[in-house]
Amino acid sequence: MIKMYTAFTSQIDDPQAAVREILEQLRPEENKLKNTIGIIHFYYEFVETEVCKAIADALPFDVVGCVSSYVGAAGRYGDDALIVTMLTGDDVDFIIRTIEGVSAKPADQTADEITRMCAELCAERKPKLLMPFLAMGSHFTGDNLADTINALPEPLPLFGTVAFNMSSPTGAHYTLINSSVSHDTLVFVAVFGDVEPKFHHTNAFIFDSNFISDYAEATEASEAVLKSVNGISALKYLREQGLINDDNESAMMWTIPAILTYPNGTKVVRAFVGIVEGTEHVFATGSIKTGAKIKFAHLDNDSTIASAARMIKDMAEAQNNDAIAYSCLARAWSLGTNIFAEVQKIAECAEEYQNQNEKPFNYSLAYSGGEFCPTWDKDGKMINTLQNYTLTACTFS
Repeated sequence: MIKMYTAFTSQIDDPQAAVREILEQLRPEENKLKNTIGIIHFYYEFVETEVCKAIADALPFDVVGCVSSYVGAAGRYGDDALIVTMLTGDDVDFIIRTIEGVSAKPADQTADEITRMCAELCAERKPKLLMPFLAMGSHFTGDNLADTINALPEPLPLFGTVAFNMSSPTGAHYTLINSSVSHDTLVFVAVFGDVEPKFHHTNAFIFDSNFISDYAEATEASEAVLKSVNGISALKYLREQGLINDDNESAMMWTIPAILTYPNGTKVVRAFVGIVEGTEHVFATGSIKTGAKIKFAHLDNDSTIASAARMIKDMAEAQNNDAIAYSCLARAWSLGTNIFAEVQKIAECAEEYQNQNEKPFNYSLAYSGGEFCPTWDKDGKMINTLQNYTLTACTFS
């Protein structure tokens, strides 16, 4: 059994005050059990001011995590903030592994190292969960990781995040292990023992009104590039559907997410972030496979907030009330100037649960450059996916 505790601080310039605030909320010496790990998500300036290091050094257990542009926990939220999630238990184990120097290696070498890592982790018993913290980069992508884990003889459930620092798109996508940060290291936590994690995910496209096209076919695609739809160039298709116009095509890309359905029944959501120069092809934030059924949608703030509220309330009704959650940054951006509306709604749902049940709904939320979450295909086989525009959660109770 895992117990979960959370802490929040916005003390970005005062290491001593930040440490004091985190320790007062977690009370680790009082609450930690036999085995404990901390997961930290932080605004990138917490590294520059050494507050992140001070907190990691002060905690009496190993910590992992990564940068995030918006975070929330225990009813508090912010952009220039840091949260700690403490997972602890007497009959669970947490094993940390890293893959370093990723940018200097071809993707297949990194995949081989991860495959060997998983074989070692599974040598005596299989982890119940593998949590990745992946630095944003082109050398080894989230899709590369999902494909690598899915190719294992017995795939492990994958739940985690792609670090993304929106303040510095070309760098500082830090991952963390203890007091060391890097933008070139993949961090993994394997969870063993008496725990049965449950996985939850939602997006704004659960509401039929958000769809703005019928299903089409991705007739040509290569990795993260969509080249043609229904036999015509991707850009021409988007124009003909009235989804973009000639004036601001690139600027409008991220506002037209697509839902992909594969022959095995699994679904993923993809964002489009630009046009391949000199072509009528478009870049996506994750891989697209030729032959996928593709349906474009509209992202709006009401549906984003409503989907979050529905998922949290469903979890609360099922007493799944210890939740680590990741939400796509695009969901925050869809909210316009009120970027915290989703995390505010989650805080409201948590408060409502506590008032009705006289016990807390524990949660931590970090915004993500890509969300890893297992899904199940039409035959009941678990498939790890990298999602966009999605709110995901893993619960432990």
